[in-house]
Amino acid sequence: MAQWLGQQTCGHRIAVSIPRPGVVTLNIYTFENVYFHVLHQRIPHYSNKSLTTWFNHQTDLHRWRVLNYYIIRSKGNTSLIESLDLISKTSEMARVFGIEFYHVLSRGSQYRVESMMLRIAKPLNFVAVSPSVHQRSKMQAPECIPLTLEPLSNVYTDPVVVLDFQSLYPSIMIAYNYCFSTCLGRLDHLATAHEGPIKFGCTQLKIPPDLIKKLEKDVTISPNGIVFVKEHIRKGIISRMVEEILNTRLMVKKSMKNCDDKNLLKLLHARQLGLKLIANVTYGYTGANFSGRMPCIEVGDSIVRKARETLEKAIKLIEDTPSWGAKVIYGDTDSIFIQLKGYSKEGAIILGQHIAQVVTENNPKPVKLKFEKVYLPCVLQTKKRYSGFMYESVNQKEPVFDAKGIETVRRDGCSAASKILERSLKILFTTRDVSRVKNYVQTQCRKMLEGKVNLQDFVFAKEYRGMNTYRPGACVPALEIAKKLIQHDHRAEPQSGERVPYIIVCGEPGLPLIQLVRQPLEVLGDSSLRLNTNYYITKAILPPLQRIFSLLGINVFKWYSDLPRVVRYTHHSVPEEKKKGTISQYFNSTNCPVCHSHTKQHLCPQCAADPQLVAVSLNSQLHKLQQTHHRLSQICQSCQGLSDSKFSCISLDCPIMYRVRSAQNDLHKLDNIQEILNNL
Repeated sequence: MAQWLGQQTCGHRIAVSIPRPGVVTLNIYTFENVYFHVLHQRIPHYSNKSLTTWFNHQTDLHRWRVLNYYIIRSKGNTSLIESLDLISKTSEMARVFGIEFYHVLSRGSQYRVESMMLRIAKPLNFVAVSPSVHQRSKMQAPECIPLTLEPLSNVYTDPVVVLDFQSLYPSIMIAYNYCFSTCLGRLDHLATAHEGPIKFGCTQLKIPPDLIKKLEKDVTISPNGIVFVKEHIRKGIISRMVEEILNTRLMVKKSMKNCDDKNLLKLLHARQLGLKLIANVTYGYTGANFSGRMPCIEVGDSIVRKARETLEKAIKLIEDTPSWGAKVIYGDTDSIFIQLKGYSKEGAIILGQHIAQVVTENNPKPVKLKFEKVYLPCVLQTKKRYSGFMYESVNQKEPVFDAKGIETVRRDGCSAASKILERSLKILFTTRDVSRVKNYVQTQCRKMLEGKVNLQDFVFAKEYRGMNTYRPGACVPALEIAKKLIQHDHRAEPQSGERVPYIIVCGEPGLPLIQLVRQPLEVLGDSSLRLNTNYYITKAILPPLQRIFSLLGINVFKWYSDLPRVVRYTHHSVPEEKKKGTISQYFNSTNCPVCHSHTKQHLCPQCAADPQLVAVSLNSQLHKLQQTHHRLSQICQSCQGLSDSKFSCISLDCPIMYRVRSAQNDLHKLDNIQEILNNL
């Protein structure tokens, strides 16, 4: 379930904030951005200063704007809840887990697991252990970790089949009857069981010596030396619970295929989602050794170690079957990546399905290896970082770009880096021609150096953790922005967990990077602040490309160093009253507005000799600037519902807002252009 912020109970009401992370994956979780991505509609955002000015205005129209603004946001919250079906999902999860509606929002996964587990345990006369913090601290540390192979990093042009174990940890619990109620403790401890209780999780376990002899042939021993009784002696509570959950989920999903009622379909989807979530976190309940309600390291370690052994056996079977010609290039917890040299896409899919079937037959039910997809081609960068063109069936003609762990799906960078990396990979996968990738990357770098960019693509957004959580003197951009906001208005501090947007600008030589951090609105409102393109190219855009193309022995940074350096000049001088804070502000050079060559006059000598050409060119520029500004004005007025010419909206999530501010800055050129035309 998503994270819910600001939860409170008010009598018979529950006050919650709209869910942010988890329901919709975004870079910035402002109300306007969530509203657009969920409801696909733009709404304006005004500053507190603008709202206060309007509300204190003498005319009723301005006061109505404020009221209408908050009415739209209030209705928007309701629309978001309805669109995301949050009430139905939460209600259905409460029914499935057997807990209160509010507890679905406020309590963690252990509470849900325990609720379902105790409903099975109590009729069987089992009582759950409630260890103290002191008892938990004395429990043995975990010994086992999931298998994560070191990948054979490369760019693969042969098919790479991805096989995945279906619900591996729950399947291990069911297949081998791993549970608190079936565990007899460690094998080496059983030898001293006649001397007294043996250590078991946070507590102790007393086993009669004659019971050990009686169960000698009715036990299984996990790879890490933990003894469990077989299913015919006692069916484990956890394994019983997980088996019922998985079987019920299969029944629900089968019912969904034959369901035509939309409301019933939503309810069934919420039900199967709740069952999936509870099955996936059951293992975590057994191994939560730090803050667990009832951790048992013997059970948790046994599940992990058996899953690791299952994956190792599958890998060995695949590599020991020469007729398949398969090579395992990566494995992670419950998935296997297999390179099939010389196979076509169709042949790789058929063989992948056959391998999955053979491995499944070599494991006890319900452990099942499923064919997931084929990558052709793909890049295997490092652990948990890979991308490629994905095919999921023989009939699929067009591939789908799929990526895990790289910058195209990460949110800690700017969207320019994500877009350039994704486009570069698609060019590489489609053409398999590195020279085309080089041409594309150099073109994008050249555009950035020339200033032909959209500022919105260069906005970073990092999480703010709260003023008191940072050490003194910490150089954190989100903290720096928060300090500036607090200086202006002490109530403007971002909330803890809020993602704070910022931009890196050019500055004086030797200036610390933290002093180059600016708010996007500050950069938009000050034409003298320039984007630090060198920082973005060398620190944000090229490093992800280098990590991938270095696998081919290519130095991406050399592509950038081979570019001719572009010196940018402005069409108008920087106002003298503005404080000089960037390198460009120390120069008052201009470009010729017609041919853009550097000149100290309004026009270069060549253009000045042809006044007719100058008049046509400048009038064309004048008309284009006015037309662009008018068109953007109409879009903004339509969104805001206002007919005046003021642009009060400051929504950083709206691309039109950036274009409007850019057009407003371009309007400053009109006076220059008009002056030149008058002097012709």
